[in-house]
This record gives sequence, structure tokens and C-alpha cells, in this order.
Amino acid sequence: MKKSLFLVALVGFLATQGYANPAKSRKVKAPKASLEKQLASYISTPDALKKAEQPGVVVIQFKVNSDNELCQLAVFSHNEQINNSLTQQLTGKKLAGYGSDAGEVHTVRLRFRPE
Repeated sequence: MKKSLFLVALVGFLATQGYANPAKSRKVKAPKASLEKQLASYISTPDALKKAEQPGVVVIQFKVNSDNELCQLAVFSHNEQINNSLTQQLTGKKLAGYGSDAGEVHTVRLRFRPE
């Protein structure tokens, strides 16, 4: 009798766990490559990098507001001229598919190659 009661309780427990809905739904994010491609389509190589004729890497942090626009943009490089140029080019640009996570900070690394 104890074994059958234990088995019924175990089956009931497993069935409850199997049909339970998760309390927190997971956000489906667009792949990071898509984000980098969208940003790259908005910018041109800054003049400071063109003059150097060397490849460069720039890190950009930003948030996306409810209108899918870039806001709170920060560009990290060793050259202030590059930072200002990229900030001007990207401020207010729209990104498709990122408006739902308005509070999230996105970090993207962009690479520039000499032409």
C-alpha cells in the first residue's frame, strides 16, 4: 500500500511539473550580428580613421527607446574625433526589433577596415 501511494504521489508531482507554465517568459533577442549590420548601415568610416589608413575597432553602448531609436549613446575609442563623429551619425537612428527591451543596455563592437 505504501508503494502504491508513493507511486501515485510521484506521478502526480511529475505531471504537475510537466504541465506547469513558467513564471517568467523568455525574451527572444535578435542575433547580435543583425544588430551590428543595422548599425554599420548607418555609419561611414570617420575621417580620422581614413587618414590613418589602418583598421580600427570601436565599442558602442546604447539603449533603444520605445520608438526603436538609439538613445544614451556612448562611443569608446582612443580618438575623441572618432567618438564625436560616430555619436552624431548614430543618434536618433532607428533599429528594427529592439523596442521591447527599452531598459537594456546594448554593447556592440564595430570594426573598420581601410578602403
